[in-house]
Amino acid sequence: MHRKLISVLIMFIMVLSMSSTAIADTIEILNEPTQEELYTYDKIWMEATDEERYYMDTEIKARAVGLSTKEFKFFARVVEGEGRFCEDDLTDKVLVACVVINRTNCSKWPTKTITKTLQRPNQFLAVNQETKECYVSRTLDSEWAIVLAYRLIDSYSIDCHMVYYNSIGFGGYSSSFADYCDCRYCNGNCFSCINCSCSYCTAYCAIYDPEWSLDSVEMIEPHYERPIGSITAAEIVYLGKY
Repeated sequence: MHRKLISVLIMFIMVLSMSSTAIADTIEILNEPTQEELYTYDKIWMEATDEERYYMDTEIKARAVGLSTKEFKFFARVVEGEGRFCEDDLTDKVLVACVVINRTNCSKWPTKTITKTLQRPNQFLAVNQETKECYVSRTLDSEWAIVLAYRLIDSYSIDCHMVYYNSIGFGGYSSSFADYCDCRYCNGNCFSCINCSCSYCTAYCAIYDPEWSLDSVEMIEPHYERPIGSITAAEIVYLGKY
């Protein structure tokens, strides 16, 4: 009895000493879905419309794109912090997510996971450089932007060389960058491509764009809309910072 009481006290002290982020991480791990739940998520996703998917739980969206719930939430918080809100579309947020995925896929970059890519020093303003955490609340918009980004990447609808963006404009970029998309219509970012001969980019070019070169990059004007239509800033659904 005495030993059990000591063990409980030790556990209590350990919990008290943990940061709120560490506690949230521990709860997240304990709450990771079982294999049976994942099969259920797959079925729900496959049978739903995009309008229904937009409102689905974070766990189901994370499963749909192949990420853990923890990594998906972190990704969504950063996308919310880096991308700009627009009433009519999610284009800026979607392209921010595409940049992150492209960097993760590209072997020129030293990171192989979404989280590591987001936590690289001095890359994303929404990520605290000391704690490597993002304290922006994720939203239904930022979660759906990630879903759309994976669709674009998986269908090779976005140039894999698009790995940079800048909120100031194209002017400050080196001549080794090619202008690709301008989202300043919503106070968003300017997205650019670079030349890359890594295995991933080389395979992309060989199959989908054999004539690709930096000089051949053309500006695109996409508009990736919400399946629920336009919303106002007052209608944004915030999901939390963890």
